[in-house]
Amino acid sequence: MTIQPEYGEEKRMEQQSAGPIPPGHADRAGREGDEHAREEAEAEYLDPSGNEAHAPGETCERCGAVLTASQDARRLPDGHWVHEICPL
Repeated sequence: MTIQPEYGEEKRMEQQSAGPIPPGHADRAGREGDEHAREEAEAEYLDPSGNEAHAPGETCERCGAVLTASQDARRLPDGHWVHEICPL
């Protein structure tokens, strides 16, 4: 009588993967490629420098100057506005 050797997990996975491709798995690589391309296009489209806050007419809590439309601002948790970089 002969005893068949027991295979490790890796060998069983290898044998199972040699079979037919289950439905839905064939196009997985294509979908992952599409996602990657979309992420790259989104990264090129987004402009981090266009994310600054502006508060024209508000008074800076730090320096007391009035914020203009062209100056970047930051809102503090208490609701007051400050310049991102106060002018001299």
